[in-house]
Amino acid sequence: MISELLVIIFAPIIFGLLAWAFDFRVIRETLGLAGASIPIACLAHLYPTVMEKPITYTVTVSGFLVQFQLNSMTWYFAAIASLVGLAMAFGMISTSRNGYDWLFALMSMTGVLGVFLSQDFISFFLLWELMTFASFMMVLKRNRHESLKYFVLSVIGAYSMLLAIGILYTKTGSFDFNTIRQALYIDSSLGTISKSETILLFTLFLTAFGVKAGAVPLHVWAPGAYSENDQSYTSFFSGALSKAGVYGILLIYLLMGTKLYAELGTFHGHITFAYVIAWVGAITVVVASFLAVLQEDIRKLFAYSSVGQVGYILLAFGTGSAVGIAGGLFHVLSHAVFKGLFWLVTAAIILQTGKTQFKDLGGLARKMPYTFTMALIAVLSLAGIPPMAGFASKWLIYEGAIGANMPLVAATVFLGSGLAFAYVVRFLYGVWFGQTPSDLGEVKEAPLPLLIAMTILAVPNVLFGVYPGLVTKYINRMLGGNVIGGTYTELITPHGTYNAQLVSVLLLFGLAVAGLIYIYGAKARRVPVTDTYQSGNPVTEDYNLSIRKNFYRPLAEALDFWLKYSWDRFYERLASLFEDFADWLREGVYNGNAQSYAWYLAIILLILALWGVL
Repeated sequence: MISELLVIIFAPIIFGLLAWAFDFRVIRETLGLAGASIPIACLAHLYPTVMEKPITYTVTVSGFLVQFQLNSMTWYFAAIASLVGLAMAFGMISTSRNGYDWLFALMSMTGVLGVFLSQDFISFFLLWELMTFASFMMVLKRNRHESLKYFVLSVIGAYSMLLAIGILYTKTGSFDFNTIRQALYIDSSLGTISKSETILLFTLFLTAFGVKAGAVPLHVWAPGAYSENDQSYTSFFSGALSKAGVYGILLIYLLMGTKLYAELGTFHGHITFAYVIAWVGAITVVVASFLAVLQEDIRKLFAYSSVGQVGYILLAFGTGSAVGIAGGLFHVLSHAVFKGLFWLVTAAIILQTGKTQFKDLGGLARKMPYTFTMALIAVLSLAGIPPMAGFASKWLIYEGAIGANMPLVAATVFLGSGLAFAYVVRFLYGVWFGQTPSDLGEVKEAPLPLLIAMTILAVPNVLFGVYPGLVTKYINRMLGGNVIGGTYTELITPHGTYNAQLVSVLLLFGLAVAGLIYIYGAKARRVPVTDTYQSGNPVTEDYNLSIRKNFYRPLAEALDFWLKYSWDRFYERLASLFEDFADWLREGVYNGNAQSYAWYLAIILLILALWGVL
């Protein structure tokens, strides 16, 4: 009998291969949708069993134990990935035109589900690489330069992980997570693994997982890879694949937490290794959010936004507090559904208009009312406005940071939310309101499959926002205690209370009052898009600060000093130096002189003789 765990993991890639082989429109889409539907159906079926006890599948391959497990934590991550994967599949029915996309989209789904369910580093690494390869192929098809950046950073992450796994195997004699955790727990008292080796392991894993999460300064691949893609697939790329890096950070806690604490201790009252993770997340939030504000292309805006929002999760885990970690786990869900929804909305805009720049868009709310409603839900959730899921998770993250006595880290939560509000307000008005450009006069609503995809992710944004206790009660089970108190509509932490139901009622009342004032009291008039002003300066055509063009140009000018420095340019310069060195080495070593080659051979033989090999 085939284990349901194997069905969850490998059904997508099998159906992806069939969709690629039978590359006919209806057949391709039917197979692809089936492949994306099976994992979430199996996870729903296994939920009652998982609540009682973990489900494990084990097989021995060449003497090594390969194990998959569905427990409360792996079910949570797998369910999120499967939900976003199902939405992706519906979106691709409208945006994809060939079996190539279905093959690699579903292959990456298999990879990420396998990563979440793996309980050993053999299956974990192999499926991690499958996930990376599949997503690389999706980017490669559309932009070779961006795919190269993604490839190089992914290789750095892969070799970092492989080296760390090799060191762990040397020290513990196992690839199994449970064995490694127990061995490192015991070694925290014995000290067999030195402090320098522990720091090396932490750095290698943080690099590997930081690349996939898109943490600064390893984020440079993300803006291009997210934007230069099928935007329906990007909903999964950003919403689910980035969570593999987040899940890896959790693995550091689970496998090495005790050992890292024993060797590195505390820094100003904070667990040192967690403090590092917190500041990596905080810097990622601030840097990516500022860059998102300055974008003129909606794809790049949401690409940088995706990087920044994952930073919240790293920040939350880095607080080291139970409330902070609970908030981070909640934000894993809320980010997946609101960011996945944003990318599907973006897919609909591009599909129906062919435009991506703010200056070319406007007034689409009248043309695409349902898509606008979905965009509004995503805007409210991302900006952290109640009663959406994004507010509940960010509120818990802020509570965790305050509880951990990290005021500066907590301040970045506020700053990031303010910046997020700044860029989503521009998206909301610049794309959906105002005058419609003449060439968009015939735009129609998005196709039905894409609307279904958006609805799949919009519902949990509202549901888990109004009833956040549905999520926190499950997170309490994961963390093994009553970390977040309250009911289904109320969250209680040691530092505050949030009543989602009361906030929802007050919000609806406020909207009703505002609507009445608008209908019966407001005197609206139409104005040109360029009817704007800038305090103290004349408005000229080359300094037009309309909502659709250069709106945040004053901010860009204020940040001019910092914008001169770019990690992207730094890496490109570094790559150029390595290329120049390689050319110099090649020209010097491979010079076509047979006498030189003879000397090379003699030197190698001498070295081997000195080592006792010969």
